Amino acid sequence: MAIVSCPSCNESISSKNKVCPHCDLQLGEVSDEQLARIAARKRVKKQQMFMNHSFLALILFLGGFLYLYSRQPAPDSIEMWLTRGAIAIGCFWYLVNRIILVYLKKKK
Repeated sequence: MAIVSCPSCNESISSKNKVCPHCDLQLGEVSDEQLARIAARKRVKKQQMFMNHSFLALILFLGGFLYLYSRQPAPDSIEMWLTRGAIAIGCFWYLVNRIILVYLKKKK
């Protein structure tokens, strides 16, 4: 008896289980084609999550610039620090998400 991960939910289960106790997947009836379909669905879902995060990061980044150039806060004010922080965090968050997306596409 070995501990394996369920192809659908990635939870740890016994290799002797016929049904995953977490997601109720019938493990004995799963073909290789179904496993490939499940893996592809999980990969697309993960990519979509990082695309959504990239979009939110871009909104934060551009929102910081929009506020900076429309309001023109005074130097060294809290507004200026918050604006710069939003721009920096948005930029960093966006770049990290894009790197992860490139890695996931190459991993295919």
